[in-house]
Amino acid sequence: MSDACILHEIETLEARRIAELAAAAREARSQILTPVAEAELGEPRPARGEHHPAGALAFAEGAAYRALREAIEGLPADIRRKLWAVMHTGCGDYARGDWTEALIAADNLSDESLVSELTEEIDLHDKLMKGLYAIGAAEPPSPPA
Repeated sequence: MSDACILHEIETLEARRIAELAAAAREARSQILTPVAEAELGEPRPARGEHHPAGALAFAEGAAYRALREAIEGLPADIRRKLWAVMHTGCGDYARGDWTEALIAADNLSDESLVSELTEEIDLHDKLMKGLYAIGAAEPPSPPA
């Protein structure tokens, strides 16, 4: 891959907009799950590390999730493909040099599968931001204060 920009500015802006909507949907989900006691879910306590017993549950059907889904569905198909590739780069499935391979993999999925995979990914915000950083389309995250 040459040093040419992988994503155009408008595509980067769309990816950031989707990432922010995903963060809002995740926050809405977290607010719903906060009062759920771990004992109510019947999950065994983890051996170590932080654990939210409802972490594997999907997004709640609410306004934030609908906004995320509508925004993703409203994107042109080629930008959805690139968004999928950015997400998979962000989770380590592909590297910057594998961009063409990631797009080919996205081409092999139906549009319905792309939308479904994007909208059902709980960590979509984090994966998109990591992916944007990995391909050189975002600044590194600032350290916590």
